[in-house]
Amino acid sequence: MVATEEIFESCVRSAGDLAGVFEYNGETGYFYLYATGAAGEARVLDAIHVVSGEVSFTASDIAIEWEQGETRVGLFIRGQLRASFDATNMTKLGETPRKEPQRATPKKRSK
Repeated sequence: MVATEEIFESCVRSAGDLAGVFEYNGETGYFYLYATGAAGEARVLDAIHVVSGEVSFTASDIAIEWEQGETRVGLFIRGQLRASFDATNMTKLGETPRKEPQRATPKKRSK
């Protein structure tokens, strides 16, 4: 089954201050480290590009989990870790390069 609609999954750690959030808009998917904060203070702290184009997973294949110490959060797709944030060190793993359009190389002009 191919996901043809949007997917939004999140998991807030027990302190209530940070969340791991996966969002797929039908074309591109990102995993975010999100500061929940008070109204007006909530914001994305960092993002990891996970996928572009059609995907072969659905919302039921997504799990976001904080490890036991709640310093790291991971995005799992079909049980496989695809991306993670370390909230203590503000580091990330799992960036997928975005496909850039191919640009034609200009030809040299003859004199």
